[in-house]
Amino acid sequence: MRLQEQLSPEVVRVIIVGYSSDVLDRKSLEFQFRPGMTMRDLFAELSQFGRQGFEKAIYDPRTGRMNEYLAVFVNSREIRSLDGLDTRLTGGDTVTIMPPMAGGSAIG
Repeated sequence: MRLQEQLSPEVVRVIIVGYSSDVLDRKSLEFQFRPGMTMRDLFAELSQFGRQGFEKAIYDPRTGRMNEYLAVFVNSREIRSLDGLDTRLTGGDTVTIMPPMAGGSAIG
């Protein structure tokens, strides 16, 4: 699917990057959009597809809040700059879940 293409207004697409895709056993999923759907609702649905470690990858077990190192975007906007887990989704949205990335080597 090209980035310019629009999804059906009845669907929310989820793209999972990095080790998060291992926890869910797939790199992308599509969910039926429901009016009033939030990121919290979407994570609850995603947890049904994931292995036992999915919730640990998303939520800090000490606080119950979304892990601060996890980057989650709705249509390229980080949800912390929106309403966090209460961010409302719209049919046709694309949600991207990215764990922190590090590595490489020093130059010089």
